[in-house]
Amino acid sequence: MRLATLALAALLFSGGETARNTRVVRHDVHSTHTRAVVENGTVMWKVRLFSDDLKKGLRAFTSRPGFALDRDPKADSLFTAYFNAKVRVSADGRALTAALVQQGVDTDPVGGTVHWYLMQFDAPRALKALSIRNTLLAELFPSQANIVVVLSMPGEQRHSLYFGDGDNAAQTVELRR
Repeated sequence: MRLATLALAALLFSGGETARNTRVVRHDVHSTHTRAVVENGTVMWKVRLFSDDLKKGLRAFTSRPGFALDRDPKADSLFTAYFNAKVRVSADGRALTAALVQQGVDTDPVGGTVHWYLMQFDAPRALKALSIRNTLLAELFPSQANIVVVLSMPGEQRHSLYFGDGDNAAQTVELRR
């Protein structure tokens, strides 16, 4: 009886995920991690997000409480719209818009799932400076931390940016010296 009660509780609190053999792992840290590679006029941006946080974010963004990340045929276009609303990238003062290149799902070391998206920004010429503002999921989680590591090619000049703790102001990276 106790096992049945626990199974029912897991099903109710997981939003049904357990019924489809997806392991739900509770986490207290809300973060995204991005690796952005800049070469000439292109920025390739790979962002990783906890799947449960992303689902909550897209449900709020679309005002669709029943939104299912893994079953909605428009999930990729909805993510792209959400991403472009929450991540602002400007190259030498000109706003850029991202396009989705690829996406996937990984299992994290403790058994939860992480969605990743490879986005591409294109500028008309080689970049001198990049201004970034990343507020992904900050509207849902007061402790949301968004980490962005920018690699400027050639030479892999590295810049680490942190957006969180209520400070989500744009940060500028000088790419050429």
